Amino acid sequence: MIILSRQRFIDKGKVLSYHLKTRRLMKKESIVLSFIAVLIGILVAGGLFYIYQLTKTIPNTKIKPISITLPSATPTPSVFLSLSSPTDESVVGNRTITISGTTNPQSTVAIITQTDQQIVTPAENGNFSTTVTIENGENPIEITSIAPDGEEKTIERTVTFSTEEF
Repeated sequence: MIILSRQRFIDKGKVLSYHLKTRRLMKKESIVLSFIAVLIGILVAGGLFYIYQLTKTIPNTKIKPISITLPSATPTPSVFLSLSSPTDESVVGNRTITISGTTNPQSTVAIITQTDQQIVTPAENGNFSTTVTIENGENPIEITSIAPDGEEKTIERTVTFSTEEF
């Protein structure tokens, strides 16, 4: 009887280990099957949504016409301005400098510095010239030509006053 009881014990042990192994395999299988089921569900739902979107129609009353307007060419400016002096970033030893250039004869030229503002009317050929007084160091100068129709052209120059020799 001892042998039988050992045999039963061995058989129960085999059954128990078999049961544990199959239980682990069943866990893996159930995870894989769950993953496959979710994947199939997503594919089916996506397919149905795609079919729904294909069959959806929009009534003609809700469709708005699209009109595309091409940009027009930029018009050429009617005012021009060119400066013959001073040159940009120039260094001068005099506080008084001459600003001269050419613009449209009908235009008005405004010259703005840190300390002065001048309005100059060009000659019949469009040339203009005036003198301005500048301060020590850098002096930004803004020269603007204003046409009778209000169109403007601006040039900015920086002139530095220094008494040092270079």
